[in-house]
Amino acid sequence: MTITYIYHSCYLIEFDGFSILFDYYKDALREDGSEWVRDWLLNKEEELYVLCSHSHYDHFNPEILSWKERKKNIRYIFSRELLETGVSKAGDALYLEKEEIYRDQRLMIKAFGSTDAGGSFLVEYSKRQFFHAGDLNNWHWGEEVSAEESLSYENHFLCELELLAEQTNRLYLAMFPVDPRLGKEFMRGPEQFVSRIKTDLFLPMHFGENYDQVNRFEEIAARYDCQFLPLSHPGQSFTFD
Repeated sequence: MTITYIYHSCYLIEFDGFSILFDYYKDALREDGSEWVRDWLLNKEEELYVLCSHSHYDHFNPEILSWKERKKNIRYIFSRELLETGVSKAGDALYLEKEEIYRDQRLMIKAFGSTDAGGSFLVEYSKRQFFHAGDLNNWHWGEEVSAEESLSYENHFLCELELLAEQTNRLYLAMFPVDPRLGKEFMRGPEQFVSRIKTDLFLPMHFGENYDQVNRFEEIAARYDCQFLPLSHPGQSFTFD
């Protein structure tokens, strides 16, 4: 298994025989100057699953719907919010509402909630569980809103987190926002996540160019026996058995 950070909240996971791409926004360069998605992924013979958590421009690039013209074995699985907001049409994808499940001969995908638009995805393959949070986070904005409003945001997040914890007690990999715009407590949500759900591997997202700041979460993750995978650039890959 190889996982590649494409950009922002977009990750590519390549398994033997198929790949999954989450929340494509824009491409990343490979070492030879070619592009990860347009030049590498779309030219692979293996099947491709394209998942999208919601309609925000930094999570959904409508370009992805044109990929089916050059790659026939591609499946689109979207949060129903994309259909409801009109950025995609009924025939463009399979749409999942919260707690709905997609299942085929190789994997299971279950939709969970968000504390912003759309939802998040729990993927199970080969007895391992992978979670892409979309925009699920403790968006407390504690330095910009009242204490009461901040607490309301936090309670919403904790409720969504409990729903996920009821489904799984261990994640092999989590892709989760670590967003410095939240101020001095920007790692609060990620820490609440790994403290509640045992997570083997953790990858940050939704952080812009603030690599040094988000990589500080490595020390916190280690307290919960979670391996944080530090990032330094788009197109960075990690390979695991």
